[in-house]
Amino acid sequence: MPRPIYDANPEWIRLYELAWKIAFKNVEVPENPEWLPQMSCITGSGKIWQWDSCFMTLFSRYSNGTVSALNNLDNLYRLQRADGYISMTYVVNTGLEAYGERVNPPIYAWVEFEHYKYTGDRDRLARIYPILKKYFMWLKCNRRRVNGLYYFEDTGSTGMDNSPRSGYPASNLSGSDVCFIDLSCQQQLSARNLAAIAEAIGETKDIVLFNAEADELSRLINHYCWSERTGFYYDCFTRCSNAERHNFLSCKTAAAFWTIISGAANEDQRRSLVKHLLDPDEFCTLHPVPSLSSGDPNYSPSGSYWLGGVWAPINYMIIRGLSENKYQDLAREIAVKHLSAMSSIMQNPMYGGIWEAYAPEYIRPSTDKDGCNVRDNFVGWSGLGPIAMLIETIIGLSFDAASNTISWRITDSGRSGLENICFNGKRISLVCEGLKEGEPGGEARVRIESDGKINLRIVICNAASRMASVTLDAGRHELTV
Repeated sequence: MPRPIYDANPEWIRLYELAWKIAFKNVEVPENPEWLPQMSCITGSGKIWQWDSCFMTLFSRYSNGTVSALNNLDNLYRLQRADGYISMTYVVNTGLEAYGERVNPPIYAWVEFEHYKYTGDRDRLARIYPILKKYFMWLKCNRRRVNGLYYFEDTGSTGMDNSPRSGYPASNLSGSDVCFIDLSCQQQLSARNLAAIAEAIGETKDIVLFNAEADELSRLINHYCWSERTGFYYDCFTRCSNAERHNFLSCKTAAAFWTIISGAANEDQRRSLVKHLLDPDEFCTLHPVPSLSSGDPNYSPSGSYWLGGVWAPINYMIIRGLSENKYQDLAREIAVKHLSAMSSIMQNPMYGGIWEAYAPEYIRPSTDKDGCNVRDNFVGWSGLGPIAMLIETIIGLSFDAASNTISWRITDSGRSGLENICFNGKRISLVCEGLKEGEPGGEARVRIESDGKINLRIVICNAASRMASVTLDAGRHELTV
């Protein structure tokens, strides 16, 4: 397993280790031999969920192959219908749809390309590309309004189960005439990543196709879902018979922040969304980011599941969107608060462990829809914070196998790094011994070990911000930046 080093907060290393311990414990081996062993978010439930499985892939890629949610995805891909449809949830072993013809956030293409950027496994991309393309096209043909935007069957299908975004459940899976901002953004994100996958595997004819899909969705999202008056994105309500007759659903939810990572929001719109993230009367709570604005009349300071609960996948999505759009400092601030709260709860004998969701205004687990605590030992996507956020946002590492490059944004003055990484077919360790004592603009001493050639890009984020890019052969190296 990779070994993180972060002297600034050793408790986060304990949280990292606990997350892996729970993740290994939660691996299930289905009775049906057609099913691969898989990571479970709710052990013993006998079900597999689509978007949980996708998000688990984003941290399990750092396990050096010892545990992987890719098995979950392959189990789901195997159940794809001939027309391209994949359900949100299946009953394990039987392969039957658990809740009818409902979909979940379609983020397969995003997480598969993220996995490729770490592993360099182009063969997997080539194998799963036809599956992802068919699924995208099924959604395009079966889950769009006449205005071109997308709809979920009901609020439960969004994954934000009791969020006050539409009638729940909707009759006939019609989505209550709502165009859901997150599904349209998730399709835009999928299109961008399908174009990238097509380029990586040589399906050049599809690059233009999927980039055009993404551009058109960006235009539609901004036409129908952006409010210039409030500087925010909303779900919109539209009658199917008239594409231009629509109005905003007034509740502000964290679903709007999918516009950052999808690319729908331009620079000015991102700046406006950041203001909402920093507003203590909306999304800047003690433990950010609440799934529902604290200014909403339905908001619950204890969480009440999706009436304010802080969820790892939403935080991860927001942090990644911010990081990729020049808001690295804010992304790190949110990650620090998230890990600090998780760590404090882990150390609290009243709670301990890792939870499904967290309260936005108290350092405690979230309540569920009935006022009880949510599920504990949830790794599950709650492993995103202790593992993926620690590696990517706190220690500051990002990976690009296509260019064989590791980028490292060093922020802390103390010792930090990651040892025993399996990146792009090579085993690597990177340790920053810290800045020289008493010199906030001083040099950083970095030690690297690799059994193959790599490109390394280092950015030192301090008073004398500096950057260095080097190509290193196999062996041990010491650099001063």
